[in-house]
Formats: sequence, structure tokens, C-alpha cells
Amino acid sequence: MSDFQNRERTEMLEIFPKKERIETIRKVITEVKRHFIPFNDLVKTPASLKYPDYNLMWNRDAAYSSYYITEFIKNAKKSNLYDLLSEEIDELDTLNGKLVATLWENLESEIKKIKMNGYETDISKVESKLGDNHILSRFDVDENGVKRADKDKAEGKITRSWTMQYDSAPLVIMATENYIQEHGKEGLKNTNKKIVKNLDFLVNYMYTFHKTPCADAWEQYYFYDRDNTLNGQNYVGKTIDSYTVSSLYKGIKSAKEIAKTLDIKLTDVDESEISSFLLDNFIVNDGKRGTFLAKSKIEYSETMPSIGAEEIEIFNTFKPKGVEQLEENTLKTIENELFHGEYLPIRYRFFGKYRGIIDTYFGRGSWFHLGLQYSMYLMEKGKKEQAEDIINYIERKIENDGSLPEQEVYDKNKVNDNNNFFERNGNSTIKCLLWAETAYLAAVSKLVK
Repeated sequence: MSDFQNRERTEMLEIFPKKERIETIRKVITEVKRHFIPFNDLVKTPASLKYPDYNLMWNRDAAYSSYYITEFIKNAKKSNLYDLLSEEIDELDTLNGKLVATLWENLESEIKKIKMNGYETDISKVESKLGDNHILSRFDVDENGVKRADKDKAEGKITRSWTMQYDSAPLVIMATENYIQEHGKEGLKNTNKKIVKNLDFLVNYMYTFHKTPCADAWEQYYFYDRDNTLNGQNYVGKTIDSYTVSSLYKGIKSAKEIAKTLDIKLTDVDESEISSFLLDNFIVNDGKRGTFLAKSKIEYSETMPSIGAEEIEIFNTFKPKGVEQLEENTLKTIENELFHGEYLPIRYRFFGKYRGIIDTYFGRGSWFHLGLQYSMYLMEKGKKEQAEDIINYIERKIENDGSLPEQEVYDKNKVNDNNNFFERNGNSTIKCLLWAETAYLAAVSKLVK
């Protein structure tokens, strides 16, 4: 650590003594609770309260948020946080139960749509690649319950829609396993019926499609090629991502744990086949960076030399069998290529002949929740001081209302914002993201426990 970073760390510790950290946590809890909009027994949790295009629920954002809330509550009860904030924490705990119930309400709704459309499991057929054959990434909630977002109704007939993101089901299952571990099988009451009814379908779904393309954690594909669609030959997304494949591994592992608790009989699928697919297809050695786990590969074709900050979760949360051999150098590559000595990383970088693939969203910002995920990884590795540096930095960025931005843009990483997202948002990044706010609660609670 440089002298400058040492001075900055000392200054941050002076700014955030213990008492002020507690008040910061209280502010963020209050902000997180504002995201929970009640509709009977369900809740709508918009991804952002300050950005209209995020006024929907994403399975990914909501499931991670539920997982992080459970982590926060578990850790708080092991420290003095619960004594200091018991009322706020208990209320958040109750809301989290409704969030898990809402996520399963949507999964059941999506499964019904899939079955109504004649669920196609033959991955060679066009029908297997349609949005209607999959659990879409986002949804809405109103007084009538869950529904497919109005903006996404046309996505059902699109081949390799950007709303096809296979991490939806595993992340909801992962969050559910975590919730049940904390609350027991009685914690979800009526939701258990939906879990019992749908869990085996989800296990088979995750296993069936783990070798096929979908949009990644950032709702993108990185290579397009011609393929058969309902409207003849068209260019469609062809990339498969290590993050997504790893999430499916974890989803099946978590499903098996839930099945033991709720006495559910599951089809016998071997998740080790998913980790084998990962290790057979995503390892690259580009000379300069050594051997690491790549972000993306092209369907039935080459691995793309690439690295993504979302890969932190492969080693921190998903943990497919065998990836530990690649952990050290993959994380080193993430640090060197995405953090650039800062506390927050950009999302991804491609190398070699694919180096022209560049993140331009909001001018290539660095993401708060990714920095927090890395801080949690560091704590698991016993690097508490380095993790605390990240958390201290992020605490300085929390708004007075407890909100935390999606990202910030460092000048040295900035590129042309092709769609003018930054300009159209008042020359600002998105100032509120539930995923980041709940990640902060989980991370800081691991620090103080």
C-alpha cells in the first residue's frame, strides 16, 4: 500500500468512527426499505428509485439483494449491530421474506408461460432459443400480482433475447437456500408449496441449457453470428459466459440442499458436468497474463481472451469444483485489468483480436456493487484491511438519504458513451441501486461482526 493510500485510509477511519458507521448503516437500511413497495402479500423492489428505466424488478438484482439482506441479518445477530438496530433489522427481515415469496411467485408464472408455449428442451431447435422458452430476466408487480414487464412482452418471440439470462433461476434458489438456513423450513410458509412444485423443473432447466448462449450478467452478448430464427436466418447472440455457467452449478447445488430440507425428490443430475464444461471451455493463456478463467466463449467455437469483474462471484459464491486452481491468477487479472489501482472495477475487458469490445455504458463506469463483492471475497481470504479500505471508500460515496450509486466514472477509464446514457441522465451516473445498497450492508456486517 502506498503512502498516499495509507494517509487516505487514516483519513477515512477518522471520518467514519464506529458511531458514525452505525448511523451510516441505519441510513442505508432506511433507504433499502424504501425499495419495498407492498402489493398485498408481495413486494415490488425496483432496481433503482431514481432512474425510470430501472423501475422494474430484475431476478438477479432482487435475488442478490435478498441474499445480502440475509447475510446482513445473520452477521448483525453475531455482533452488537442487532442490539443497536434491532427494530430496523427485524422490519427488514420481514420484508425479505416477502421478497423471496415474490421471486417464487414470478418463477412460477414464468414456468407456466414456458409450459404453455410447448417447452422445448432440444437445444438444436429454434424454439429452444426463444424468449418464451425461458425465464426472462425482469418483471413487474402490481395489485394483481406479478406480470411480465410491458417492455418485454415482444421478447418472447425473439431468438436469443437480451432478456434471456440463465442466472435468474439459480440466484433465486441460492437466495432461498440462504433464507431457509437462517429461518428454517417454516420461514417461507406458503411459498414452500411453490418451491416443492417447481424445484425439479428448475433443476432440469438449469442443467439442460448450461452449454447454450444467453445474455450475460450485463444483459449483453459479445459475438453475433447467423442462425435460424422464426423469421429465417438472422444474426443472433452466440456467447456463453463463465459467470452464467458457474451460477447454474451453484443453483443445482443449492436446489439439492433445499430438497433435503423440504423433502423434495429431484431428478438426479450431476452438477460436476457443468464444472467440467466450464474448465474445458473457459481457460485461456495469453502469455502476458498467464492462465486464467476467461469471461466469454463463442458457442461451438473459441474461447475469447477476456476478463469480467462478475467472475469474482465464481470464486466467492458459486465455487464450481476445480476452479480453485485458476483462482489466484484470475483474481490477479481482474485486479490488474479492471481495478487499475482503484477501489472499484470496470465491468469487463477483452484482449487480442477481440480488444475492440469495449464497455460504453455510462462512459465505462466503475461499479460499486462489484467493489463490495470484492471486499467480501477479500474478507473470506483473511485480507480484512484491504477489504476495509474498499468499504471506507464506498461509505464516503453514500448519499445523505442512504442511497448508493450504481457506478462512478474515472477519467482514465472513460470512453465515448455511444447511447448518451450519462448525458440523458443529467450528466450523472445512476444515483441509486438496490443491489449496491444491500451489498454494502452485507459487506460492512462481515467487517464489524
